[in-house]
Amino acid sequence: MFVLVMWGVGCAAGPAHAGLEGDVYKVSYVCYDLKGNQRWQATAEIRHKEGIVYTITERMNGVYAGYSKPISWVATTDFERTKDTVKPLNMDQHIFDESGRPIAVVTQDFNYVDKVVTCTHEDLVKKTVSKKEFSFSKDVVNRLLQGLCGQKFIETGRATQEIQVISPEPALYTIELRMIGGEEIEMNGRTRKAYKICFDPMLGLLNFVKVFLPKAYAWHSAEPVYEWLKYDGLECSVNSPEVVILSLDRTVTTSIPMPPDSTQ
Repeated sequence: MFVLVMWGVGCAAGPAHAGLEGDVYKVSYVCYDLKGNQRWQATAEIRHKEGIVYTITERMNGVYAGYSKPISWVATTDFERTKDTVKPLNMDQHIFDESGRPIAVVTQDFNYVDKVVTCTHEDLVKKTVSKKEFSFSKDVVNRLLQGLCGQKFIETGRATQEIQVISPEPALYTIELRMIGGEEIEMNGRTRKAYKICFDPMLGLLNFVKVFLPKAYAWHSAEPVYEWLKYDGLECSVNSPEVVILSLDRTVTTSIPMPPDSTQ
């Protein structure tokens, strides 16, 4: 799916004091093309920052759509986590070439008063800066939070939900999340019971474009805490390849406990 770049944005559940400041939750995942060749791999970790605010940091390296040679990046988002939603506050992404030289900086800033997200892209090679603003009217997430968004969708027991997603292009898309049902999938050498979710782009009068922007699917564990397991869809845009992204964790759960004193 054009708005789903990767889905490994859960986090490993920690000890009994999980959720207190300083705890770290991690998950790893790998992306394959449809022939089974590895394209890239990544890890994400989530730290409690303060109150209901957390920080997710993703480190990725490998082959990625839009780049002729391998790249790596470090991307960070601060977000609020409540019982019902995850809400991005910002995003900062530093991209490097295969030798480790910085080549781009991408940022997002979410203004919930005006309901506007401002996206910038600084090309450090061409020494150019581009800026775009998008107005959102629904619950909004960015790429780093889409896995946690899927978890929340299952936790709240909804059959359908419309959200808006800021994609890396950048662009703003309205997406319908739809519960498909339960099924068993093979994961890391063992069978897992999972919930399958469809991510369907809502294109309105441009619905015919779905020929080029197909639905994407994600699988989460059928038992709480509904950790993300698998993604199947386009890597990032209309011209990007179809990929399969798999969580590498075999037994960890991927949930962020609420701070003990939180009433949210």
